[in-house]
Amino acid sequence: MPHQGDDRSSTATMVTQKMRALWAAAIVALLLLTLAGVLAIPFAFESPSMWYKFGMEKTSLRAGKMLGLTAGLLIFLQLPLAGRLKPLDRIFSLPGLIRQHRMHAWAIAILALIHPLCVLIPEGRLIVPLEMRYWPEWIGVGLLVFILSQFVVSRWRQSVGIAFHTWLRLHRIAGLLVAGLLVVHVLYVSESFSESGLPRLAVAVAAAAFLLLWLWVRSTRLRMRRKPYLVSRVEPAGGDCTCVELTAAAQTLFSYVPGQFAWVSFESAAVVPEPHAFTLSSTPSRPMMLQFTIRACGDWTRTVAGLSIGDRAFVQGPFGRFSHLYTDPDRELIMIAGGIGITPMLSMLRFMADRGDPRPVTLIWSNRGKENVVFADEMDELAAKLTGLRMIPICTRIAESGERSGRLDWKTLEIMLNGCSRRSAVFVCGPPQMMRQVITDLKALSFPARSIFSEVFGL
Repeated sequence: MPHQGDDRSSTATMVTQKMRALWAAAIVALLLLTLAGVLAIPFAFESPSMWYKFGMEKTSLRAGKMLGLTAGLLIFLQLPLAGRLKPLDRIFSLPGLIRQHRMHAWAIAILALIHPLCVLIPEGRLIVPLEMRYWPEWIGVGLLVFILSQFVVSRWRQSVGIAFHTWLRLHRIAGLLVAGLLVVHVLYVSESFSESGLPRLAVAVAAAAFLLLWLWVRSTRLRMRRKPYLVSRVEPAGGDCTCVELTAAAQTLFSYVPGQFAWVSFESAAVVPEPHAFTLSSTPSRPMMLQFTIRACGDWTRTVAGLSIGDRAFVQGPFGRFSHLYTDPDRELIMIAGGIGITPMLSMLRFMADRGDPRPVTLIWSNRGKENVVFADEMDELAAKLTGLRMIPICTRIAESGERSGRLDWKTLEIMLNGCSRRSAVFVCGPPQMMRQVITDLKALSFPARSIFSEVFGL
């Protein structure tokens, strides 16, 4: 039976579109003002080294300082972007913040490379002299090495065979070292910051705020351990997927919206205790249980099937805005899933079935073969309960009886979505390449970009 209190607990976490837009605009405006203030420092607090420079030399030196300060600001912003902060997730969505985090990494690497060139060329050299009085500059050299090393390892870690949990620990340590070296370099490399004044105070405040936020983010695991869960079920879900169900060790309910995801870690002899992000395939209308459906696609996920009943689990979340509850309540829905990408849709469909939601729903679900389908029996039950559901299975490898065969393309989607309103809310989740192609085809079929919602992990 539906739990009558779930709607309140779920919708309590939602931010209205208007308020979300206002908060987003305010945060962006604050960041732009901060950037403007940072870029003004080489003009308003000119260092003596610029007094004897003219023409292009002065322009190059000033530009180098502006580029360096911009890179420093972006470095400080990397932590809130990747820190899994719920308030920012409610406004911007965590997957979007992670994408910004990765884009900033490119910008930081490029700015960090150009910055010393612009500063050193007016001095008539490209190498910092090996003299003690240039120690702040050598701190900068070390900072540049750390930034580039962190960028290269993060970008190509899989190519060199570094395990995710190993890389994540190194990444966090390197991030803290980069921030520390940055503060020392900025405070002592230029006279603009070496004496007491507004620039020096601003750096001190930024450093203190960064440290406090870092301590808060790093203490997340301690807070998670206050509300442990117990593994209550571990079963194959179809194909190479495992269904893991958790129950709260105490009577604490986990409030979330169907379609959201969370980080989960386990205290088990079978699994490394590093948190990983997965969609909650369960529904908040059945509040006593959390369910994750995990596909074995890496070193860590292949060990999940070895979990034992009674193992402790710790959950951080929920995160994301990939849910039909963030759209108009009577809006027609289209769901397009590839393989295990069905999990957020499954959560939404379970919720809708428990609530008796009659709205039209078109579900297109692509799998390699029938053996890869998860929760096949339950999907048939949902199709019977949801009077508005039209389910279209796709088999990309072998045509099965009653199934369409072939890959999703523009022509296939045009046929399947014939009669669907172009005002429908469209949810797409699956392999990245499949999602990119489907979203492109949907736009070509006149579905507006603002009505297409996608969820990309790899967080």
